[in-house]
Amino acid sequence: MAVNMVRTSVLLPLVLAKAHDCPAMLAEQALRLAAIELSEISRAWRYVTTLEVADNTAQLVAPAHTAIHEIEFAEFNGQPLKPVQFSTIDNEREGKPKFISQSSPGEVILSPFQPGTLRVSVFLKPLATVAYGEDASDPLFDANNIIPDFYASLHGSLLAKGALGEVLATPDSPWTNKREAARYRGEFQLALQSQFRANMRGQQRAPIRTKFRDM
Repeated sequence: MAVNMVRTSVLLPLVLAKAHDCPAMLAEQALRLAAIELSEISRAWRYVTTLEVADNTAQLVAPAHTAIHEIEFAEFNGQPLKPVQFSTIDNEREGKPKFISQSSPGEVILSPFQPGTLRVSVFLKPLATVAYGEDASDPLFDANNIIPDFYASLHGSLLAKGALGEVLATPDSPWTNKREAARYRGEFQLALQSQFRANMRGQQRAPIRTKFRDM
């Protein structure tokens, strides 16, 4: 279930209008950090994928420049898998898979192992690292400065508040305004808490029933 991605630069006007002289690079990083917080708190970015597993190596699940925050559910040949810590599994064993774990931020691994169909639903978040030089036409573009398009359209003002809470708190800079930074940070945190419950219910306003497990 692919999601269209956009650059965080689409939200720069919302940030730079209140943080004059702040470099765009710094503002974009702050927007990405706000998107990471939104993803972790609200679990708003769900990604469902199905893949054929042919060997017992780690399986790439998350799209490029994203990380798995949490596994919502995983099934192997239609049977549920239990999420466990990577240190507790033995992926050399053969047999019907019972467990799923993460070996790295965007990958999962099964235990025991046998070929079959893996269906997994995960909550994603942007990566916190930098990735310059991937775009030859724009070598200073950080390829990790991307967010789902619905983050920009539905949560753009919220992400801008989160970013302003960071950039305005930058010490000893022309755009520093610690008082406003604290205000925006407070509004951002308050909104995140309401976003968590709203996302769990969905736009269809379904009752909250599912329990989620951290990896």
